[in-house]
Amino acid sequence: MENKIIIVFAMICIVLGTTGMASAHGSWMEIDAMCVDLDENVEIRITEGHNFVEEGIPPYDLSAELVEPDGSRITLDKTAEDEMYWYSNFEADQVGLYTILGTHVDEYSYKIYTGPGSRVNSNSNYSYFEGEINWDEIDKSKWADDWHVVRFAKPYKYMKTFVSTNCNFYGNDNAFGQKFEIIPVDDVSTIGTGDFEFMVLFDGKALPNGTVMITGTKDRDTKVSAICDENGRAVLPLNDDCDWLITAGSAGDYWDGEYNGDFSHGENYTDGSTAFVGNTYSTALTLLEIRESNTATMRTKIRPQIQFNMNPSYFDFGELDPDDVSDVEIAVIQNLGSKDLMISVSVEDTSGLYTTGLQIDDTLWGEYKTIIPKDNFASLDLQLHVPAEFVGSGEMMGTIIIWSEAIN
Repeated sequence: MENKIIIVFAMICIVLGTTGMASAHGSWMEIDAMCVDLDENVEIRITEGHNFVEEGIPPYDLSAELVEPDGSRITLDKTAEDEMYWYSNFEADQVGLYTILGTHVDEYSYKIYTGPGSRVNSNSNYSYFEGEINWDEIDKSKWADDWHVVRFAKPYKYMKTFVSTNCNFYGNDNAFGQKFEIIPVDDVSTIGTGDFEFMVLFDGKALPNGTVMITGTKDRDTKVSAICDENGRAVLPLNDDCDWLITAGSAGDYWDGEYNGDFSHGENYTDGSTAFVGNTYSTALTLLEIRESNTATMRTKIRPQIQFNMNPSYFDFGELDPDDVSDVEIAVIQNLGSKDLMISVSVEDTSGLYTTGLQIDDTLWGEYKTIIPKDNFASLDLQLHVPAEFVGSGEMMGTIIIWSEAIN
């Protein structure tokens, strides 16, 4: 078996159902499965809602990024949207773990203490408004006379989920650089089988003990929570084999801001407390039950016995006179096949310049041979010796052909 290469040279989610965490308006990702077939198209859906019941597409700034098994990162473009979801997709064409990251930056919003009975069909004492407020135009007739602003903040909401083409989730415990990030310490394929440890980082570091609450939710009425320790770690008893949505947020006060009392308030508000002004952060990790199957996809790629390349593919020996010797031009042949290769060359030209004058490693080209082991390479020193009696002139073209033969 032999092959050749010709070189020219010249003289010049799922659907999570009703999942949630009380009093949390969050954003999260949904996929159909975490274990997928190689080359399968994976659909990603991003939604938001109260108590994690889907209520609509997240407004304002929304983006997603894919971390591929080889570590490369690509931006995921929106492919569609409807009333409920922001859609994107990718083709899972590598073997291993894909990590999907999302960010939702919402509008500034007010949280206002408005008192009992201030909201229709709600027992909440608080009302929420997005953007700037014209206080004079708001109907405050049902508000308590000591109403006041509790928080004025821009919400940053982060999302993450995993997809694997071989159902191996090695690397799911890596940090991927989100500002507020949930990291599974245990193998996510074991979700739902008992105690499961998580770590939560803010700017790549654990926040002080008791700062962050982490919650696992499987439906509206079933959730478990824990407070992260000084290392950002907490254990959740995830004992049910099902899809889980893991969320994290502030356990008490807010961070990344300051307190300001310069807001309108009711005439009988005398407390004097100041409202938090700044940014708030939340994060959601979608983890799906690994569904059992009686089939598995297998894949392999067999390298050809003979495969190689040569660089460069063009050589310029410059301007020469009869009886001159050119500078050395270096060619590199890379053996990409599964066998060791015996390499030889042949030369074609119409003028006779290269057939009589080309030398490889100080040997006339017709006498040159070398062996290149598989996964290795060889360097060839090409030099042109112009015969003293050569009578041609002008630009001379020629071709070198690299021949290879598998030898084991």
